[in-house]
Amino acid sequence: MIVTVDEERCVGCGACIEACPVHAIRMMRGWHVRVDAGLCIGCGTCVGLCHRNAPKLILEDDI
Repeated sequence: MIVTVDEERCVGCGACIEACPVHAIRMMRGWHVRVDAGLCIGCGTCVGLCHRNAPKLILEDDI
């Protein structure tokens, strides 16, 4: 499992970035959040804390 972020829901608050234990989430230009699939361990910490439901856990085969 890895995390993807729905950019339409994300408001760039940075809570997911702070919560990620492996620093797999980064803020890009224009407040776009990107998840490094190579670093993401699929723990779901960011999914559980986002008040906008922007991050989602998906199967790696689905990307």
